[in-house]
Amino acid sequence: GVNGVLERFGKSKCASDAPSAFNNVATIFKDAIALQQAGASAQMRGIGLMCVAACIVVEVWALWMAISSGILSVFTSWQHPFLALEVVVVAFLAFYVFPRWFMVFLRMDLFAPEDEPTVFDRKHRKVYRLFPPLDGSTDTWRQRLSLKPVVLQAVEYDWACITAEHRATLASTGQTVSRRHSLTLVVRDYRKPNEKEGRLLDEFDVGNSLGMGENTVPMLWEHIRRFMEDGGPGVPHGEHLQIFERPRSLWQSMGVVGPFGPKLGWWWKTNRFPTILLMLLLPFTLPFFTLWALCNWISHMTMRKVIWPQEVLERVGRPLPVQKLP
Repeated sequence: GVNGVLERFGKSKCASDAPSAFNNVATIFKDAIALQQAGASAQMRGIGLMCVAACIVVEVWALWMAISSGILSVFTSWQHPFLALEVVVVAFLAFYVFPRWFMVFLRMDLFAPEDEPTVFDRKHRKVYRLFPPLDGSTDTWRQRLSLKPVVLQAVEYDWACITAEHRATLASTGQTVSRRHSLTLVVRDYRKPNEKEGRLLDEFDVGNSLGMGENTVPMLWEHIRRFMEDGGPGVPHGEHLQIFERPRSLWQSMGVVGPFGPKLGWWWKTNRFPTILLMLLLPFTLPFFTLWALCNWISHMTMRKVIWPQEVLERVGRPLPVQKLP
């Protein structure tokens, strides 16, 4: 199969010989780990703002082309119906479609919560999903602009009720077809005597689907499985708890998003070929990464801290020290 559920993982069977967290572990405790949401990593911040910038450029270009080519004057003559239709399409995109996407992307990065993690607690055999209040009380722009910490809520599931699935979704652009891979955790209630399987309670993805592939999904699940079932480490051997610290300046953001800032040595050591390629294409890559770094820095500067539910903190205990890069 190329679409849907590609594989259902078992908790007693090894899924990969190379388990990896892919830098998704945000916090580690004595007997628990917290995996960050996809957009919460220090490097991924700012992607939404970049999409807004790209949409604005496209919108301004489309409007400028419409005005400069005299399309707007068609409404007075009506001699060119196809040009009039083009005006309608451009206006629809500029004033209806794009503004809606603006708000979606802006909410991703501006005044957003620091993280909404998923916590795996092997001591109590539980999994906790943390998220802002469902009533939207912390998601209004008034609350966002206040920069007050967000008190997260939690839903608790028994580890025994969770099944892991490798899912793929086909995406087509009309010319090419690609697959989006994800590690999805399916939560079902305990099965009753008259039921074939327990009632479906929840489904949610773990890890960054943008970086998931056919081979990496089993690697991430295997890390989680070993931690919960075999007493494995919170962070796989050879990996760091977090690649980058939260940047406090635009210069630090340059080092987070690419090899153009204070982390040039680290990029050269761990990603030498991409670094060389980006340097060779410096006239094109530098403006792009500068924009990304600017959006990344703005996102971090407006980021709101989160407060975990007291019940979860009492169960998992105090976080262990963060392992930093040299």
